Amino acid sequence: MSNTEQTEPSRWEILSRERNARVILCNTADTYVLLDIAKSADRGLKSLRSRLLISLPPEEVIPLIEEYTEKVLALHETVKKICKTAKIKYRTPRGINQIQGNNGNGNNNEDNKENNSVDASDNNTLN
Repeated sequence: MSNTEQTEPSRWEILSRERNARVILCNTADTYVLLDIAKSADRGLKSLRSRLLISLPPEEVIPLIEEYTEKVLALHETVKKICKTAKIKYRTPRGINQIQGNNGNGNNNEDNKENNSVDASDNNTLN
């Protein structure tokens, strides 16, 4: 095969272009664990929501979804503290803002106050 021939995109390249796909580079074992949990949670929540009122009673499903949401908010708060301590910019995800009833643009006033103390020249700062 010559260098001028185009190869077909791989399955992963095609998937990465999907609107609901996310590509994440894992730098720590902690991230691998979190992604494994997130993958199962995504499948489980989708199934719970699609079966709600059809084959699963609300009194069984709603408390589980509420518990999951509480854990996600707690993780958000922990990650915010980690980033502040590490002097890495952290922007609240839109989904968290929506859960909390904020404007949902990922750049609320609380984030701005906390991140103003982070040195913008820090090479580890995430945008």
